[in-house]
Amino acid sequence: MLAGLILAGGKSSRMGLDKSLLTLPGSQQSLLEYSQKKLALVCDDNVLISGSQHDEGIMDVIPNCGPLSGIHGALTHIESQQSHINELLVVAVDMPDICHEDYIYLLKRGRESQRLCCFENCFLPLYLPLSIDVAKYLSDLLTPKPNGAGLQPKKPQYSIKQMLNSLQGIQIHALKNSQLNNINTPLQWHQRCAEQPFTRA
Repeated sequence: MLAGLILAGGKSSRMGLDKSLLTLPGSQQSLLEYSQKKLALVCDDNVLISGSQHDEGIMDVIPNCGPLSGIHGALTHIESQQSHINELLVVAVDMPDICHEDYIYLLKRGRESQRLCCFENCFLPLYLPLSIDVAKYLSDLLTPKPNGAGLQPKKPQYSIKQMLNSLQGIQIHALKNSQLNNINTPLQWHQRCAEQPFTRA
């Protein structure tokens, strides 16, 4: 069974406030709610949220390792409480212009290959088949070593790119009209809000 996972537990340090709570212009809908509605159309309303600050959000088991912490926490949750889920579509809450067609295309290519799959040079959204033991890979990578060496989140080995490479994932060409930019700063958010309206979720 397919589930969606929205990564919404980041510190949003460059934005200065929680990006997931930003309100779309002309509406009371938050960026998180907007992402949930769009992803629910693909995942039959089966959407998980990474981020303990949100209602029903999943807490990181091993914090401070960026997106990998969120993915690992979600996989731990799935293993213990929703073991019927066998594939994930992982998205970032700060990429509002990814459309339904992007998700469907990524799912199609990922399912065909039965490998981790993302668009070229853009590691989210990410198709994650749980037939590959991603949970073990992340647990082995993120668990502090017995010698007491602490995690160093900024190191390349704690990136989705490195996980993709280590697990023989693939990168595919984006569709012609794909918009894969994310929003990190107040300026970027204001510029995006001044452009074309957000599509209805």
